[in-house]
Amino acid sequence: MGNALGCKPSSQDRAQHEADKKKGRKELAGAKTAPAAASSAEADKLPDDVQITFVLGGPGSGKGTQCEKIVAKYGHTHLSAGDLLREEVKSGSELGQQCEQIMKEGKLVPMEVIIGLLRSAMIKSGSKQFLIDGFPRALDQADMFERMVKPAELVLAFDCPEEVMEQRLLKRGETSGRSDDNAETIRKRFATFVEQSMPVISHYEQLGKCHKISAVPPPDEVFKHVQAAIEGRAVHATSDDAVQLEVPLVSGELHPDASIIFVLGGPGSGKGTQCDRIKAKYGHTHLSAGDLLREEVKSGSAVGKQCEQIMKEGKLVPMEVIIGLLRAAMIKSGGSQFLIDGFPRAMDQAELFERMVKPAEMVLAFDCPEDVMEQRLLKRGE
Repeated sequence: MGNALGCKPSSQDRAQHEADKKKGRKELAGAKTAPAAASSAEADKLPDDVQITFVLGGPGSGKGTQCEKIVAKYGHTHLSAGDLLREEVKSGSELGQQCEQIMKEGKLVPMEVIIGLLRSAMIKSGSKQFLIDGFPRALDQADMFERMVKPAELVLAFDCPEEVMEQRLLKRGETSGRSDDNAETIRKRFATFVEQSMPVISHYEQLGKCHKISAVPPPDEVFKHVQAAIEGRAVHATSDDAVQLEVPLVSGELHPDASIIFVLGGPGSGKGTQCDRIKAKYGHTHLSAGDLLREEVKSGSAVGKQCEQIMKEGKLVPMEVIIGLLRAAMIKSGGSQFLIDGFPRAMDQAELFERMVKPAEMVLAFDCPEDVMEQRLLKRGE
């Protein structure tokens, strides 16, 4: 991808980009793997009465523990997209080798491959009841899973305040040896979950399939609520439960010639440093959705207090509020050139921003191998 991408490539660049994407997909599709075989063989189809439960929750919310209890009591087959991908890489298969190379470059393994691994594992298991742990993590993943496999019957969403999850992960980090069990990375993982995965939960709430369960009590107490959800004894959460918030109106209008640049990149990719350089050289106004939300909470305003309470409960601040804060900050600044850092993180966020504010003129996407970002974060964490 290079070091950065502009969002307005030439027609030649766009054609090359599409060709590269098709080539990559063909290479992965050509690998002799179980997912490919499963999707093509008539005999290897999922039974019509298969039942799927998605298990969602932030890092440290205890969803793994609850999955173990569900498997023990109900006999579900427990699948993790991350585990399946790691197993495929470890197997040394053609697909595994290609996925390993993609991940080393800090890029995303195609979603079709991840869902193909899940589908293959479901077929191989011979089971009819499945727990799919930590997936889908974004709305486009949910949509593709439904098209490639089938819709889920139930969604269990474990709700846990950030500080509780952080304490659990830090304690786990004392013995786990996992590089991502440190305070800095944990907070980034939590922010990613809130901004990307919570819209998935909201989507399934609207469909009446989602049960939100507090993950704060002891595991056995949490499991009582899990049992009630699985056995149909719990009331589904609905979108009416969502807190309604509105950002106070700001006097004035957005500059008619406002030019917006989205700045994207993984944690540790250096996008903050580059934003500082852009601001110094070109005079852009630099805005961060996360910083604006923290400032609103710190201000003690009515909206800030409500947002603080929502986050303490491990819930999602409505995206309309986040974008409202960005828009208000843009108007207050009086500027016409804006850098919006680390936003949007999902397609629904981009679409809502375009409706509420205006489309961006450019996107800078900083590409950095995973091992380099990890080293930077660990050094910064010292």
